[in-house]
This record gives sequence, structure tokens and C-alpha cells, in this order.
Amino acid sequence: MVAHEENISISTAVKTRAFVQLLKPRLSMLVAFSCAFGYGLATRGDVNWLVLTVLTIAGFLLSGASVTINQIMERDLDKLMERTKTRPLPTGRLTVQEATYFAAACAGAALVLLSVYTNWLTVALSVLSMVLYCWVYTPLKRVGPIAVFVGAFPGALPPLLGWIAATGAVTHEAMIIFGIQFIWQFPHFWAIAWVADDDYKKAGFKLLPSGGGKDFNTAI
Repeated sequence: MVAHEENISISTAVKTRAFVQLLKPRLSMLVAFSCAFGYGLATRGDVNWLVLTVLTIAGFLLSGASVTINQIMERDLDKLMERTKTRPLPTGRLTVQEATYFAAACAGAALVLLSVYTNWLTVALSVLSMVLYCWVYTPLKRVGPIAVFVGAFPGALPPLLGWIAATGAVTHEAMIIFGIQFIWQFPHFWAIAWVADDDYKKAGFKLLPSGGGKDFNTAI
């Protein structure tokens, strides 16, 4: 009886860690911080702390849902790469069904929170961000470097979402922030792709420019 209870406890702990890993906590926290940063800039110090807290939580959940869907779609490819083969889905610690329900719960909670505490434009752009990342950027990774251009849009949206959550409008200042974040996405994506080039080739990912090789041209 004790052994059985211990097994259940271990299984629950393993599942919990797997769900947390699905969220990619560091990445999702960065997204949440970017949303909060955009909100803080827009309010110019006149912060509604409840809205800021909700926005931060929603940003984290939205990012977590997006990267979970990405892992569901790429689960077979993740098995081929050293950097991803120990993720929850390739190792079988979670099933596709469990991951799907988890992603739906995170996305649903995020969108409900944003609907109640922000505005329709924030919700609409949040949905757009998920669609671009999951169902456009993710498949394009095996097509060519155009994936980086597409992926730069959802990557640049978090501070814009924060700004719009505070103001309800797309202003010149908001677009400047979006533009800066958008431009930054390219060296960010390419640096990761350059370092992980050998792994990416195993999965058929083609994110590097200049013919897609790990050479001097792509290094600079």
C-alpha cells in the first residue's frame, strides 16, 4: 500500500515537472516581462496593478500555450535533435492528448483574462500571435529562412500587446517599440540557428540565410 502511494506520488511529480517543462518557463517569463514593460511605458507611471498582474499572467500562459503547441507539432522532429530529445513528448512523459488539453487550458485562461481586464484589440492580437507562431512559423521552419521573417512578428508583439492593453490603441510610440523588437528578432533567431545548425539539419530546419550553411557569411 505504501509502495503504491509512493509510485503515485512519483508519477504525479514527474507529470508536474513535465507540464512545467512544456511551458518553457524562462522564455514565457521573458514574454510576460515584455508585455508588462510595454504596459508600464504606456501608463507612464499611472499603473493599474490589477491589470498589470493579469496581463503578466496572461502573457506567460499565452506563451506557454504557443510553445506547447509547437512541441506537439514538432514532437517527432524533436526526437532527432540532441537539444530537444529529452522534452516531455519525445520521451513519453506526457501524451499528445495531455499536452493538447494543457495548451487549450493555458490559451483559454489567457484569453479569458485578457477579455475581462483589457480590450478586444489586445485579445485579437494575442490570437494572431498564436496563429502566426504555431501554424505559420512552425511549419515554415522546414521551408526556408522566410520562417525567421514570419516568426519575428509574434516575437515582437508582446510589448505592443502591453501598450495596447493600457491604451486600447496602436500609437506611433507603440509601433516604434514594435519595430525595435521586430528588428532584434533576426539576430536572435539566427544566433540560435547558427549555434544549433547541426541539430537543425537533422530535423530539416532551414533558418539560416546565405544558402543556409554554418559559414563565415552567416556568422556575421
